[in-house]
Amino acid sequence: MRPRRWRGLPVKAILLFSAVLFFSASFTSLLGLDARRNPSPFCLGDDSLEDDDDFLAEILAEQAREEEELARLEAEAREYDAMKARQPSGGMPGGGGGMPGGGPNIGKMGGGAGRTMPKGAGGANFSKLEEDLKKQEAQKAPKNAAQDEERSAAEAERIRQKREAAFEAELRRMNEEERKRAKRQKAKDAKVVRRILKAHEDGRHYAVLGIRNTEIQLGPYYVFNFSLGPFVLFRVKTKDIKRVYRNLARTVHPDKNKDGRAEEAFHALESSAAILTDEKRRADYDKRIIATRRRRNKEAAERAVGAGQLVWSRSVSTLRVAKRVLGPFSTPILVLGALII
Repeated sequence: MRPRRWRGLPVKAILLFSAVLFFSASFTSLLGLDARRNPSPFCLGDDSLEDDDDFLAEILAEQAREEEELARLEAEAREYDAMKARQPSGGMPGGGGGMPGGGPNIGKMGGGAGRTMPKGAGGANFSKLEEDLKKQEAQKAPKNAAQDEERSAAEAERIRQKREAAFEAELRRMNEEERKRAKRQKAKDAKVVRRILKAHEDGRHYAVLGIRNTEIQLGPYYVFNFSLGPFVLFRVKTKDIKRVYRNLARTVHPDKNKDGRAEEAFHALESSAAILTDEKRRADYDKRIIATRRRRNKEAAERAVGAGQLVWSRSVSTLRVAKRVLGPFSTPILVLGALII
């Protein structure tokens, strides 16, 4: 039996098929070389997987840093809000909320190392803001005190005018004898009110209540590492201060006292009595009085010593000039002058 021959396959088809196989193999080898040199996103190898792991780790670390920075800035913002709540109204010039530049900038921490603040920059900014707040409070303190004093003076003047107008209206409803008696009583009331207000302005609380403070403090004395004292003499008792306050309050009360500034004097009397009837505040006030008294006594002694030295030096210089001018007659003349004086 004859072997079967390939029929129906022309030579051209066989050659074309061989050429296609050759070019396919060549193209596949070229793609493999290019992939080894420049990895394609469609060809994932071990090196590309390692690079992706490093990139993911960097992203996670950056997010952790941003979350930590955001938490720190939020803590600083809460602390700033608490400090701002303690600040008096008025705010600081600059950005929102009274802060220069608008306060701590807690923006979106979406990503990117360019948005993160340097380590320690937030604390430095917060310290600077705190210093600015303290400086501004110190600068505003005298101005606020002056404004409060002006408002108090204006309110006191308004009350005085109102009370004076009410007293004049009462006088018009009185007869001549009652009018004279009311005016005499008002003059007495005005004298008491002026004394209280003058003593209050000078800060002399004992004088406000009309109490003569003759308290004397002796010591403390130190003997061989032992302290004795201090000893306090002629101290006014608290019950005496309360008794004087009650009697004087009935006299200065605005319902009874007809002077225009009676209400102001009554508040001054209450303030002085509150200080002198509180043991701690009275002790602090007495210490200030003693320190002031000692300083004045020291200054007076220094002035007296200086004046004595000046008189002595002038007297000596005068005697020297007289001795030179009078010559041998200076001694008897000076003795006769001293006898005459």
